[in-house]
Amino acid sequence: MKTRQLIPAIALGLLTGCASAPVQFYTIAPDPGAALPAGTGMAVVYVPRIVMPDYLDTQDILVRDGSRLIRSSNGRWASRLSQSATDLIVARLSQDWPQRTITAHSPLEPPESRLSITIERMDLTKQGQAILLASWSDLPSDDARPARQGRASLSVQGSVADDAAKAALLQKLFEQLADRIASTLPQR
Repeated sequence: MKTRQLIPAIALGLLTGCASAPVQFYTIAPDPGAALPAGTGMAVVYVPRIVMPDYLDTQDILVRDGSRLIRSSNGRWASRLSQSATDLIVARLSQDWPQRTITAHSPLEPPESRLSITIERMDLTKQGQAILLASWSDLPSDDARPARQGRASLSVQGSVADDAAKAALLQKLFEQLADRIASTLPQR
């Protein structure tokens, strides 16, 4: 009789020991309260989804260790990294340029300009250094205005002790990129 009770208890113990921590989802998107309402009649700047290397544009939270990429065992991005980064940059530029409507959605009418952003390289290291090399081009719809290009190499240092810290570090990096873009393009 005791053996019959012992077998289910052992099986339950083994199954419990094999259970992994639940998956946690993170985002670098802005706080929902940070978004500014779009005004009517304002110049529209269209920001298509950020382009980045395929190995980064996933839902995996990655840390670089030399030439090896280490994927978080139970942390994931809530959406593709390019989508979250685009949302964050659009929100930040909306704060920096309140006289314009900044959107990641293709407008019905031709926008005043199209701001394309490319992440050429981005790494988050085990030592807590996040680096980003990016370029952007602002292409006005008015052919009389010149196109403008910019490039930035950015770096931030911080904790990578857990996935929340990694997300916070990358959020700082993308906020710096948005601020750099805003400072290099003319106020209209």
